[in-house]
Amino acid sequence: MLNERGFRSLRVQDVTERAGVANGLFYRYFHDLREIVAEVAQEFFTELVEDTDPSVTIRDPYEWIFDSLNKAIQRFARNPGILACLFGLSGDYAEFDRTWKDNAHNWNLRIAEFLEREAGYGPAHARRMAFVLGAMTEGVIYQALIRRTEDLAEFGGRPQDIADVIAAMWYRAIFLADPPAAKLHGAGRRLIGAQTRGARKKK
Repeated sequence: MLNERGFRSLRVQDVTERAGVANGLFYRYFHDLREIVAEVAQEFFTELVEDTDPSVTIRDPYEWIFDSLNKAIQRFARNPGILACLFGLSGDYAEFDRTWKDNAHNWNLRIAEFLEREAGYGPAHARRMAFVLGAMTEGVIYQALIRRTEDLAEFGGRPQDIADVIAAMWYRAIFLADPPAAKLHGAGRRLIGAQTRGARKKK
């Protein structure tokens, strides 16, 4: 219901009707809509952080970066109501602001673990870099999924395209080199100006 109606138009009655329960039952568990939305957002982030597991065996750093970002962006794209609350309403509602900040921090710490293991960064450097990469990612997600800015339209509108672009930028920032062109999808190739082997042969 949050995804369908948005928080500002959502009513307790909408939630209870969809759930098939009485309004009174809602208030036995939640004080108001903000409380239930904050809980839904927390569950959303718990799953998101669990998906970003730097302790797994990483065969290819770029693939791990892309996979982690793609999972996150796919999740946000499927849940525009949560995304709008966390981005657009966090200044108005302390619950949403706290949920975003705490969980973004935890997600960034998982990225810092990856930077230590795969890029050889020291702990302090890894944390600082992870926080900057996280903030950059937040900005691109906001521009692409909420504002729908035309500046990013040329890369494509699919979550995978957004993930590909951010992953290419992450790889450049972390390793000071372009990611392997063969690993990139169309959006990432356009970003770094890479060509596929077939395109080079045609020239």
